[in-house]
Amino acid sequence: MKYDVVVIGAGIVGLTSAYHIKKNNPDVAIAVVDRAPTYGQGNTAKSAAGFRDVFTSDVNFKLSNGSISFYREIQETVGRDIGLKFSGYMFLMNRGDRRIEKLKELSRKTRISFIDASDLREIDYLSLVPDAESAGIMGLREIDSAVLARNCGIIDPVLLCKYYYDECMALGVEFIFNFDARDLELEPVNRLDFPGEPFIWQDKRIRIIKSGSREIEAETFILATDVWTTALLDLTGIDSHVRPKKRQVFQVGGDKIPEMVFDDSFTGEGICPFTILPRDGIYLRPAPLEKSFWVGVADDIGRDFSLSEDPQPEIPFYDMNLLQVIRSYFPAFSRTKMTSGWAGYYSYNTIDKAPYIFRTLNLLIATGTSGSGILKGDGIGRTVEAVYSGRSSVKLHNGLEFDPAMLGVKGRNVEPEEIIL
Repeated sequence: MKYDVVVIGAGIVGLTSAYHIKKNNPDVAIAVVDRAPTYGQGNTAKSAAGFRDVFTSDVNFKLSNGSISFYREIQETVGRDIGLKFSGYMFLMNRGDRRIEKLKELSRKTRISFIDASDLREIDYLSLVPDAESAGIMGLREIDSAVLARNCGIIDPVLLCKYYYDECMALGVEFIFNFDARDLELEPVNRLDFPGEPFIWQDKRIRIIKSGSREIEAETFILATDVWTTALLDLTGIDSHVRPKKRQVFQVGGDKIPEMVFDDSFTGEGICPFTILPRDGIYLRPAPLEKSFWVGVADDIGRDFSLSEDPQPEIPFYDMNLLQVIRSYFPAFSRTKMTSGWAGYYSYNTIDKAPYIFRTLNLLIATGTSGSGILKGDGIGRTVEAVYSGRSSVKLHNGLEFDPAMLGVKGRNVEPEEIIL
């Protein structure tokens, strides 16, 4: 099997990359391969499925704002339901929270409202002041205000991936599933048929990828392989610049939960905002179809960099870490039940929390989304296409532009992101 381009990975980054390359290069033969039986089955399916454009890094803001713009067009203009709801992200704040100034700066670029404590007191299920015992043991403080980012909300990752998959199929992209790419075979560009090739002085490339006895050949391989990028590249000596971090999502229901989920006091969207607590970035993501909340956190210290093929949610982690804090601010959570849970990974760029998109040999590597693959997905796909086509500028759907070399390795120019969830 021979192609001009083979995209390894059929998650959101692989799908958007294949779509934008084929759309702008219709004569290029493209195949997308994945070890799963269908698309969108990896960490894309295990995410909290929110979207936001509140990022302090300029390039992160552009990627997310441009992606949200395109997602809005898919749903509102094209008429494809992708579960897009602009229900907002609400950051609950303690007095003196350093994020407030950052969010004030962002309010010049996107829609952000500032809510004071008097308005928050109208939310009868929210306790602004945690009880003294909890406050003393866990270091919890009174909620003083909130920031509501309005160009944010929730999305359905299955429906989003299906849109790109259908568009790719219509354009003529081929899909090869149940192909577990484990080997990138390094060979000389100009073979001499001497034992030991490739030698250090020979130009090198990847000619084929293998899965058991099956082989696929391509002129360019695009690695949209998330946390598995490192394992694929290790034998070549190429650094992926990312590390894995396990992330967990717990679904929680209870008698009072539907009332909270469908409270649209601030949004007008029929559901409450994606809510971030003031302590440790613990979040509550409304899940209206299940009348429940998805609960999670991006925990770092104490969370190792190990990688498992089948990560499992840890019930004691929810009980002893998340629930204790949540019920101090939302007393109704004392009478809830965790109904399910799942776990996946962030492909962490530990330096600046922005994607890595770069070429080396005949590989084009797109990784390091640091937990924001869905919400930057379309922008990342457009960037991959620009790098593939050799352009010095990426134009996003909203008209914003940047030099893709910013997200490379040698020419990288990205300020560290300060708002991580």
